[in-house]
Amino acid sequence: MFRKLATLSFQKHWGSVGVPARQQDFMLKAKQLVDNALLRLDGRRISFLVGDPGPLCIAAVIYHRLGNNNKVQKFIDRIVSMKDSVLSPENSDELLYGRAGYLYALIFICKEIGPHIIDSQLVSTVFKYMIKSGEEYARQIGSRSPLMYKWHNEEYLGAAHGLSGILYILLKATQQFSYLQQYIGTHLLPTIEYLKTARLPSGNYRSSTNNPGDKLVQFCHGAPGFVYLFIKAYEVIITGNTSYLQQAVNATNVIWHRGILRKGYSLCHGTAGNGYIFLALFKVTQDMRYLHRAIKFAEWILNYGNHPLSIIPDNPLSLFQGLAGTLHFMADVLTPRYAYFPAFE
Repeated sequence: MFRKLATLSFQKHWGSVGVPARQQDFMLKAKQLVDNALLRLDGRRISFLVGDPGPLCIAAVIYHRLGNNNKVQKFIDRIVSMKDSVLSPENSDELLYGRAGYLYALIFICKEIGPHIIDSQLVSTVFKYMIKSGEEYARQIGSRSPLMYKWHNEEYLGAAHGLSGILYILLKATQQFSYLQQYIGTHLLPTIEYLKTARLPSGNYRSSTNNPGDKLVQFCHGAPGFVYLFIKAYEVIITGNTSYLQQAVNATNVIWHRGILRKGYSLCHGTAGNGYIFLALFKVTQDMRYLHRAIKFAEWILNYGNHPLSIIPDNPLSLFQGLAGTLHFMADVLTPRYAYFPAFE
């Protein structure tokens, strides 16, 4: 019944012939917004989410769809020109600020425009640098994991700053670029097996190697990021069993019980971000239980602004901290088969 209602809602607002009825209007509005963003780039950060690559990638996709290929190439050239900064030892490897965020940008642009828009050598160089970086740090600290990374002197394990998010992006790269698949068995799979040991008795996961606490259940730290990693491992790594999918299911149960957060509604550390977990598992399993759970989280969000929250976002309208990301989730609940956690999935 929900799927029927969602389909009717989608057709009412977007048209029923495959191409959204107001697509051109929305694309021109998107162009206006991204043009304004391009004026504010400063070249300081390398990741999709908080650096220049994000607006440049989005601008390239918009101008590609509008047929302006000269502009597209200029945006691509600017992304590629950041290579030296990306490979600087001063930068980290994590998603939010580091190389994983840049690698995501390359994956995004190849998927949206075409696999040959970015030189495969650049993708390979960034990927291998991240592998080498993780190997060297793991060796330096005597880690049992083949790969380990640090950010702000902590070995974080969650999605935004830590190992699970980095591994997720590396797995996405192997999924899109077959020439990287040789690293699955030697580096990625053993590291995922190591991450299983970060599971706490509650079913949640440590936020870092040095923190035994069981407080954080949010995208940036805790079980939610691990769900995405286990789902991706289930999709990418042919093991002949469903153990990774079961790991994802077990972690999702923690989010159902503890995932409505007093921190707010956001994607990064709020209820919308946790709600996306259920949509991700629904797409893999087609189990209506997970769609039901996503809807219940969305229902709670519908009372927006009327909950006793403990945190006011620094950027209340933004994608990861604010209203934009929350609206993204609410829209995706209506069309769950097409739902993707933005700037990550």
